[in-house]
Amino acid sequence: MKRNISQKLLAAVFLTLLMPALVFARDIPPVVSTDWLSANLKNPKLIVLDVRSVEDYREGHIPGAVNAFYRAWAYMKDGLFSSLPDKDDIDDTIGYFGIHFDNWVVVTGCMDTPRLSYQSARVACTLQYAGIANVALLDGGMNKWVAEKKPLSTKIERRKAKPFLGKYVGEKFADADYIKNNMGKLILLDVREREFFTGEKKMDCVPLRGHIPGAFNMPTSCAFNENKTFKTKEELAQIVEAAAGKDRNAAIVTYCDIGQCCPIWSYLMTQLLGYTNVRLYDGGMQEWMQSPDAPVTMDNNTPKKNQ
Repeated sequence: MKRNISQKLLAAVFLTLLMPALVFARDIPPVVSTDWLSANLKNPKLIVLDVRSVEDYREGHIPGAVNAFYRAWAYMKDGLFSSLPDKDDIDDTIGYFGIHFDNWVVVTGCMDTPRLSYQSARVACTLQYAGIANVALLDGGMNKWVAEKKPLSTKIERRKAKPFLGKYVGEKFADADYIKNNMGKLILLDVREREFFTGEKKMDCVPLRGHIPGAFNMPTSCAFNENKTFKTKEELAQIVEAAAGKDRNAAIVTYCDIGQCCPIWSYLMTQLLGYTNVRLYDGGMQEWMQSPDAPVTMDNNTPKKNQ
């Protein structure tokens, strides 16, 4: 009798330990390879979002992928180029593509230019902001898929729309007030190229040159290999830790000029490297420099980080 009870207890403990593994075994990696995607194309949970232009999508896309043009996810609002849509609009967009919380969503796009290569991450961050957990970026994007001669389709795919009400996670995005109210407490990561950080160059839409005082420069381009795939997890961690330190619970904000390239590091840091408190500032320097009380510096040296 005692033996039977012991066996049952052992079995219960084993199942308890196994259950998390069973649950998380169905989750998808934050970055998926072209081979992984090819092997999972017929999975009924999978939705592939192609954020390229309609014209590029029509010329050829991953079989089954739907065209989710980037401008539906970040648009002009209050004079800012890449503003986060209102929650109702995000819900409408997600619902239009028939996405629900149990779906696996892989986001892909064009990697031809830096601006285009960052768009997938912005869409991925917005999906996660709305509560979609299983989101992934396609490593190397459409460029790698095409280079490997994987199958393409010209069929215009449409999914059945479903009502969607997001479970919003407020800490995904930051605004100017959040940064101003927490100056000195935040690790600010300016992810623009060095010449924009120092003020040697600026975008036309940004009123002034320079960066937010105290920010560290960690260009988004450093996250990629020459073929536009991501660097290894170990390489990415080394880059981030050199700028932001090793504390995975530190309060961090990534920013750029218009909120288009900073989502790359926000996504990788939270989904791949284990940082728990990272927000992206979608208004970026375009918004920051419009505020008369927002400090700006052109200091050429990246400030020494606190250990």
